[in-house]
Amino acid sequence: MTNPEITDYLACIGIRKINELDTALIEAYGQEEGGRHIDNLNALFDRAEERLLRGSKDTPYLRRQEALVDYLNQSPEMSLLASSFYDRVFFRRAMEYLLRHDHFFCGNIFDIGCGNGILTCFLALRHPDSQVTGIELSPNAIHVAKELAKRLQISNVQFMEPGTLPSKSCDTLLSCRTAHENAAFRPLCEEVTKHALALPELTERHKKYAAELSELLKTKGHLISIERYEEDDAYAGLKCALNHAGFIQERGTHMQFSCKNGDETATFQGMVFRHGS
Repeated sequence: MTNPEITDYLACIGIRKINELDTALIEAYGQEEGGRHIDNLNALFDRAEERLLRGSKDTPYLRRQEALVDYLNQSPEMSLLASSFYDRVFFRRAMEYLLRHDHFFCGNIFDIGCGNGILTCFLALRHPDSQVTGIELSPNAIHVAKELAKRLQISNVQFMEPGTLPSKSCDTLLSCRTAHENAAFRPLCEEVTKHALALPELTERHKKYAAELSELLKTKGHLISIERYEEDDAYAGLKCALNHAGFIQERGTHMQFSCKNGDETATFQGMVFRHGS
């Protein structure tokens, strides 16, 4: 049974059940404008999929869906519609995990890759004595996140693009659905022509990302990781990279959950790591 605190929060910010995004766009914007949004989104989805599948010259993996993310976050209304369709169940599951391990959150809390700030604001409300910082590449998503915090009248949260963040300034770090975007992945069409990758290469792919997380977090701080992986060699590669960067798994914190992600079903792994001894 879902925690009523989660249900109330999602209802308060406007997350609701949407079976078809196209229908919701027509209802929200009318036939003409909604139709334009549908056409634009279809084109952006096709372009993003092509970039992920075949690559895009020197465009890093992290930025191959940038135009799509910016479009979906062009306004709070559009962003919440998209989140309702793609992420409603995911947010419930993720928040259940965060509440279960709430005691690991304290001090300065960073949410890296925070998107439109739904989880960030939830953490800020849960921890009013902490300063919560959401870090996000998309200026549009940052604008939406700030609007959400304003609507909720939250004073202990801020949002910013990644830049010169102070080293070792974070007591608790949430990394939610960011590992794939930051790992050194090749285009999928290149992957399918190769044999299964060995654990050392999968670990190497995540090495730079793990080091960046380590640089942000104080010694004995905690990393809360929720990532879209099967419990397979790829996830083992992420865990090994984190271990090499000084992260130690907290026993009893691993949880796997699956949920509908738009039209697909996605599997996620949650785990808490302590930084250093």
